[in-house]
Amino acid sequence: MKQTKLMTLKAKVRELTRSERDSLSLAAIRTKSDRIQEKFVTLKEFEQCKVLASYYPFGSEVRTFRITEKAFENNKVISLPKISRRFMDFYRITPSTNFYTNKFGIKEPIAHLAQRVSQKLDLVVVPGLAFDTSGYRIGYGYGYYDRFLADKRNSIICVGLAYDSQVVQQVPHLNHDTKLDILLTEKRIFYF
Repeated sequence: MKQTKLMTLKAKVRELTRSERDSLSLAAIRTKSDRIQEKFVTLKEFEQCKVLASYYPFGSEVRTFRITEKAFENNKVISLPKISRRFMDFYRITPSTNFYTNKFGIKEPIAHLAQRVSQKLDLVVVPGLAFDTSGYRIGYGYGYYDRFLADKRNSIICVGLAYDSQVVQQVPHLNHDTKLDILLTEKRIFYF
């Protein structure tokens, strides 16, 4: 499949799943997110991790606040991403961390006030728009997670969080696209 055709197909899947996800009510987002987070904090991978990378939920994304709270309760190091040009790094947060809103409208820790922990991560929570039953995902199209994980793939466990409606049979993907290890929805858990 030509790369141009693949990119067009990815854009269509991205648009359809974003539209469906954005149509969820706040109550549905809260309820489904709670179920997903409850599953996440019972994973042995979460229990065993020392340095967790999560994300600050944007728009209708699966919420992660309970995961963050549980990580703090269990004395784990928790970090959130900060984007710089084409790259992304993770910075440690605490309950008193200050955030700012980046150019995409996503909250990020203020880098000069936080410790960079990108090289120490053992578990990464990955957002996305569409996920398939083979472990591939479609993000927002900027490639930040794929670039970040490309050289760290063997040492980090990647967990996708999604509403069940975001799971499709197959998403178009390229060789450099990073495959997840686990995908959690409010109804199912996939191990890849």
